[in-house]
Amino acid sequence: AWAVPWRRWHVLELYGSGDPATLKLVICLEELALPYKFHALDLKKLDQWSPAHRSMAPQGEVPVLVDGARVMSDATIALLYLGESHRQANLVPGDPVAQYDAQALNDVLDAALLGSVNLIGWHRQQDGAARAAFNEALAAVPGRRKAAGWSAVWRDAESDRCRRAEEKIAGGAAKIEAALGMRLWLVGDDFTIADICAFALAESLPTLMPGLVDAERTPQLFAWILRMRARPDVRRALTGAGRSHGGTLYAPPQ
Repeated sequence: AWAVPWRRWHVLELYGSGDPATLKLVICLEELALPYKFHALDLKKLDQWSPAHRSMAPQGEVPVLVDGARVMSDATIALLYLGESHRQANLVPGDPVAQYDAQALNDVLDAALLGSVNLIGWHRQQDGAARAAFNEALAAVPGRRKAAGWSAVWRDAESDRCRRAEEKIAGGAAKIEAALGMRLWLVGDDFTIADICAFALAESLPTLMPGLVDAERTPQLFAWILRMRARPDVRRALTGAGRSHGGTLYAPPQ
């Protein structure tokens, strides 16, 4: 792992949970061997809507990366920021075409997987009573942009919305499978931020969607997940900040 000398004693601040978006940044920080302080947020207790957190992320965005005076509440952009700030680690492709491919894939997978994985995972982790209690508490948060459509999800966990989420997950898994082809990594021949971003979104799929992602149906994706999990820095991220329980904590609806 690498670190830029002028950052050697500079500690970044990461506010997050054990959710997939936070995992992106934890993996990147571990890969870069950057010193950081992790501030754990309990999303079920609405820590993301506390006055202190809203001073950094007015709409309760999680995670938030703070680098001095710079506050970043978009995980994928913050991931690129870290990669660009430490170019010698080669997490951002040097070739403009490969760099475009990495960013385009990140955008596509965020759209296909992030919300859908969180939705399916959240419903499977929380029973109906817990979801109803959370929804009631969330509705009382003042000054929050109301996310359209979530009331339907709470009324019926097995609604068309969940089925559409499963379809989007299937599409995202297929994109990763196709992008890998016979390669070890998603973009070119090297491990990049595209692998970090995609893994954070897909690492739970063999458990969350066992009929969709396995060694037989998605052999390239399955082998890549195992390859990613074998990286020492990824292992530290999976058992470290916000994930000491040993599994994914899916983000609840905003």
